[in-house]
Amino acid sequence: MKDPDGWDLQMSNGNGFTRARKGAAEAKVAAPAPFASTGWKTVWIDHLSFLVTNYKESASFYSNLLGWKETYDEGSQNELMIGEVGDIIVRGRNPNDPHFRNGSVAAARNAEVDHISFGISPWNTERVKAELEKRGLKADVDTSTKDDIQVAAYKSYHTMTPNGYNLQISFVTHDHRLTLANAVKPKSLGRGDP
Repeated sequence: MKDPDGWDLQMSNGNGFTRARKGAAEAKVAAPAPFASTGWKTVWIDHLSFLVTNYKESASFYSNLLGWKETYDEGSQNELMIGEVGDIIVRGRNPNDPHFRNGSVAAARNAEVDHISFGISPWNTERVKAELEKRGLKADVDTSTKDDIQVAAYKSYHTMTPNGYNLQISFVTHDHRLTLANAVKPKSLGRGDP
């Protein structure tokens, strides 16, 4: 099926890869790994950054169709909890904006995953940065606020994959899944520092 922007959506009973997930991977790789292992383990999907034409419509679509739980709406995005899998930030234009329907903001319907943020373990802010840089990768700080990463509520780095895709690595796990929403929400509502 398709979502409101025409994004392909597939639903299943989840049994398609059940057998494969029960055992260890057995694939043989023809070439050596491009660099040494970091020892990190991906434990959570911190968020998918999903850019859409009308974020309110898309958030409602996924919430009502798939049962994703909305956390808060700050005027240009809404973070939804995808069950026990992770979160998604649905971002886009706001139909309540008076310019939404006029020619200056009108655009063809479109959706894309801008980036994915994976929560890793163990997290050590300085070590994560050093491991990225040791491998020749960028380690661009993202706290979603102007706070220093050492004291910020939300800690993450953006880097680029070999094919140029924006990859975010964060400290977010299931146990503190709404850290990003809680760090940004007070500021978006006019409370706290800008």
